[in-house]
This record gives sequence, C-alpha cells and structure tokens, in this order.
Amino acid sequence: MDNNEIKAPETTKKPRKKPEAEILLDRQLEMKTKTRKTDIAILASFCAFILFFGIMFFVLPDKEYSETEKRVLKQAPSLSFSRIADDLKRDLKIMTMTEEEKKAYIAELGDSYKVFSDEIGDYYADQFPFRDQLRVVKAAAEIGMLKQENNDVVFAGGYLIKKDSVTGVTQDEDGTIRDRTYEDAAETIKNNIHLLSGIEQNLPDGIDLRTVVAGRTIDIAKSKLPAVFPYEDTHADAYWSAYSGQVSADGVNAVEVKDMLKAHFEDGEYVYYKTDHHWTSLGAYYAYCEIIKSYGLTPYSLDDFTRQTFTASFVGTTFAKAGAVFGGADTIELFRYDGDTDYTTTIINGDKTTVLQGFYNQDKYRDINDKYSVFIGSDDTGDGGNNAVTTVTKNGEKRQKLILIKDSFGNSIVPFLARHFDLVILDLRTSSSDFTSYLEDPDLSHILVLYNMETFMNDAKISNAAGRIIPYYRKKSQ
Repeated sequence: MDNNEIKAPETTKKPRKKPEAEILLDRQLEMKTKTRKTDIAILASFCAFILFFGIMFFVLPDKEYSETEKRVLKQAPSLSFSRIADDLKRDLKIMTMTEEEKKAYIAELGDSYKVFSDEIGDYYADQFPFRDQLRVVKAAAEIGMLKQENNDVVFAGGYLIKKDSVTGVTQDEDGTIRDRTYEDAAETIKNNIHLLSGIEQNLPDGIDLRTVVAGRTIDIAKSKLPAVFPYEDTHADAYWSAYSGQVSADGVNAVEVKDMLKAHFEDGEYVYYKTDHHWTSLGAYYAYCEIIKSYGLTPYSLDDFTRQTFTASFVGTTFAKAGAVFGGADTIELFRYDGDTDYTTTIINGDKTTVLQGFYNQDKYRDINDKYSVFIGSDDTGDGGNNAVTTVTKNGEKRQKLILIKDSFGNSIVPFLARHFDLVILDLRTSSSDFTSYLEDPDLSHILVLYNMETFMNDAKISNAAGRIIPYYRKKSQ
C-alpha cells in the first residue's frame, strides 16, 4: 500500500446508556455507606430514649396529685389471680348481652368496669416521667402546626379559652346511657330556673331571692378568639337564649352581669383570668356592684379598697387542661379595706373546721399551685375553697344574713358581700346535707344563687336546695 494512501477513520464505539433503574440502583449503593451511620445514630437515639424513660419510670417515685393538671393521678393497680378471674367472667357476661344491655351494665359499673389492662394503661399515662414538660412540648407543637388549640383549649390573644363545656352522661327514657349534648345542657338551664322560680314563690315576705349566672370566658372574651374559630359550634347563644327565655317565662328575679362584664373586658379591663376560668377580683367587684344595687343599696366604690397583689404567677384550670401558657401568668389581687380582719370566717367540711380572721387563707395557699383557693380556702387544701358550709360574721355586730348558694365563682365575691351582710355560704356540689337550721334564723333577709354558666348548665344540684327550702316554708305557712 502506498504510504501516501489515506486510511479511512476508525469508528469509535459509543458507551452503552444505562437504564434509569440501573442508575437508581447505583446511586442507592453509593448512598448506602453514607446513610448507614445516620441510620445507626437514629436507631441508637430511639433505643436510648426508650431505655432512659423506662429506667426513669421505675426510678422516679409515683405522684399522687398533679399541681399543674389539678387532679389526682392514677396509682399502680393491684394484680391477683382472683382479679384476673373476675375480669374474665365479666367479659364473658358482657359478650352475651345486647348493645343496650351492655351500655346500661357498663354505666352501672362506672370506674369498676375497667379491667387490669385499662388500669395499668391509665397508670403508665399518669406516671410517665416528665409528663408536665412533655405536655408543654405537645402544646407548642400544636401551635407550631397553626392549630391554635390543644386539648379543647383555644389559644386566643393571650387567653386560654375552653371551648367544650358540656359534661356528664344522661339516661334516655328507654334506658340508653349516652353523653350529654348541648340540647341536654339547655334543658338543665331551664329546669334550674324553674326550680329557682319554685323557691322564690314559696319564700315568705321579707326574704328576697336573686339569681346571678356569670358568663364563661368564651362568653366574655369572644373578641379574642381567632377569626376562623367556629363560635357557633360552642352553642353559647343557645344556652343564653334558654336562660333568658326561662327567666322571663318564670319571672325569676335575675341580676344581669354577663353583658356588663363583657363591656368592661372590651374596654381593656382585667375582669377574667387568662389561664383560669374564673373572673378576677375586679370582675367579682363589678358583679357585686350590680347585686348590691339590685337590693336598693349603695355598693362601695373602688377607692374604698386597697388592691393587694397576692401572687403574680398564678396559672389556673385552663392552663391545666391546655398544658401550656404563652400569654403570661395571671395576677391574683385581694381587695383589702380597713377592718377586713374583724370578720370571722368558719369553714366546715365534715368533721374538719377551719377558722380565719378575715376572708383569705394566705399562708396556706401562697406556696401551692391552687392559689385561687386563697379566697375562703380551708386548711384542707384538697377542697379548692369549695366548702360544704362556710359562715362569715362581723365580730361584735348583729346584722342581716344572706345565704349564698354558689359554685367557685362565689368564693372571690365573699369579701365584698360581707361588708353588708353576715353570710351563710353553701356549695351544694360538696354537700347535700340538711341546712334548714339556717332558714330558721330570724335575721335571714336574702338568698343569693350565684353560678357560672358552665356549672349552671351541667349541675342539677339546685334541686337539692329546692327540695329543702320549698317544703320548709310550705310547712311554716300551714
């Protein structure tokens, strides 16, 4: 071949193009080594978490009471062969029942229905290590997810507002046990008003009965709720419509405070706590003014009181339910006045008696979580200030008497009412014992029923008062 002859160029063989599945497999193999350490670290952290909390569960002592949740905690259940046998026999019995029979049977058993596995689960949940701190983390996570609520408590402009107020169960005519609905709550409101009307109609001349129903925080602080919050789902309008309608129909002598307090709230006044469902001392003062004016008397002005801070670190019932507070703690004020220790407050709970000079048990409640109980709280700190019978008298002076039938909203109004009357304070939720001896007092001039709407719509204990007061005065008139 001639050296000058030009050779044809050799063709270059193109590399084979890998399919996507093969490329993906190669990348997974490359990442395997890199992610292995991460996977090991995650697994080790998870195991360490389980091990740590498992050890802490057995190391830390069980708690009997949660100060933040304000409730008694479950304790370790007892286990025995007879207990297991009883649980099995009961389960076999339930298996032979119809659904309606089962519901009625379970309702009859109440808490004793729980089998060992249920009880041990409740025990683990209540005694879980660092429970309080984890509840705060959960609440923060809910806010981080823009839910604006936790455990049926709404985070509303610094206020913790409980949205679900209907509690308890009821039994239908056919024997069916079910949870109460808002319709049931509205009926309870009407029935309570009707009972109070019956009391009022049977009172003799010279004894005046007034009814006061305070708004819930969701009624007063409605403007703080998120714009997207479905307020109609709370059925608040239905409750107040049932209340005002029955008051009008039965002619009950009611003192309106809900709209008045809402107006003060809208003006920026501190009339309801942010972390608790009660009104503040200022809110109680404004309610007192309306009550006293309805009697034709003149209330004391704000200038007649010195406002003393009892605590600036109070967190209450809605904090306990929500598990966190992001608007700051509350301040509890005591409205003091010259001579307010010249009153003797006697608190009776069964066989236990506490005597206070004045209305405040400051030493007992200063260093515990339930600081609202500084108002007529007994030395038995478990009662929360909701005592069966409390009497308040002014030393060395004989005055007219007022019977106050109340829930816990009445506790903080006592110092104001006591400037005008000696008081007999009854909490029918704590005791249903006979109190006709107080009706026999010739100095008795007023009966005041004071409840928060949440209690008024859920508690039918007013029937206990009607069942004693009405027969007593009927018998007296014969």
